[in-house]
Amino acid sequence: MKNTSLATSVLDEVTSWPGISTQLTPGAPPRFVFDGHELGHLHPDRGTLDMPLADDRRAEVLNAGRAREWFSGWVSKPLNDDADAQDGIVLLRASYDELHTR
Repeated sequence: MKNTSLATSVLDEVTSWPGISTQLTPGAPPRFVFDGHELGHLHPDRGTLDMPLADDRRAEVLNAGRAREWFSGWVSKPLNDDADAQDGIVLLRASYDELHTR
């Protein structure tokens, strides 16, 4: 599966969740926003999903090799196949659920 179709599958799933909006800005990647918080954004051209994660979750994800460190507080999840896309959705959903219960 090509990176763009993997990104599309993530985009389609995440935008189906209640309260999620996308911010599309020319030249910038699509951002997933919930209640004013960015859950992450896609780079279909690079085949990555970038997400801010709390320190404990970020350490867990990095230690498990599910993503690589991107910059302070963020990880970058490669989207190489359907399993990566599904794992990215799981990570986004955990962030969404955490914000949803606040």
